[in-house]
Amino acid sequence: MSIEPTLKKILNTIISMEEVTFDHTTPLLGEYPDFDSMGIVTLLLEIESAFSIEMNDIDLSAETFTTFGSLLQCVENAIFENEQVA
Repeated sequence: MSIEPTLKKILNTIISMEEVTFDHTTPLLGEYPDFDSMGIVTLLLEIESAFSIEMNDIDLSAETFTTFGSLLQCVENAIFENEQVA
C-alpha cells in the first residue's frame, strides 16, 4: 500500500474539497474549515484504519499537522514503529 496517495485520499475526504493537490509543503492546520479538532480526530482514526496501525499520542503535536510533509513523516514513522513491534 502506498502511503502518500492513501494519505492524500483520506485528507481530501476529510476537508470535503475537490481533489486538493498536496505536496510536502502544502499547509494544513488553519487552512481548511473542516480541518479542525474533530477533523484531526477523524483523520487519525482513518489513518489507523487504512494502515492498520496505532498512532502514538506522544508523537502528535501541532507541528505534526502543519504541512502535508510533516503529517506524512509522522505516518511513515508510525508505520515503521508498528512494524518493529509486530
